[in-house]
Amino acid sequence: MSSQRYQIDLNGHLADCEMNFRRLQQLLPADAEAGDCLRFGVGANTVELLIKERAPYTTMLEMRLHKPLFSGLPAPSLQVRVYHDARLAEVMGASGLRPLKARYTYPNAGMFQRDEKAQQNTYLGEWLSLCLELGHSLENPLNLLEI
Repeated sequence: MSSQRYQIDLNGHLADCEMNFRRLQQLLPADAEAGDCLRFGVGANTVELLIKERAPYTTMLEMRLHKPLFSGLPAPSLQVRVYHDARLAEVMGASGLRPLKARYTYPNAGMFQRDEKAQQNTYLGEWLSLCLELGHSLENPLNLLEI
């Protein structure tokens, strides 16, 4: 195990966040409001993009699966902050966890990897790409959900 301190790849992080913004732009209508939920099918599951709050320069949304992938595990959920002025989308938390630090010492009590935040932003990009490639619209694209 290397004792060298983990260095954040800022260029890679910004590139992931920029691509996630572009993918979300293709999925979400520009006029979506807080409380709107876009639902679409991917395989035998449903992906929901719930807009939690909308402000002039940012949007907070939750991306979640309707059903768990495996029995006994909760359905995956990502909290994503979209920065409209900077054209970036970044994971702020996953499955109800607290906001992630940019890096962690390793080993640590929470068993987080050194690059946990980078991994979750990459995961968001893979999930959005899958939705763009295989997703299909369900009923009315924008449905109001009660929060």
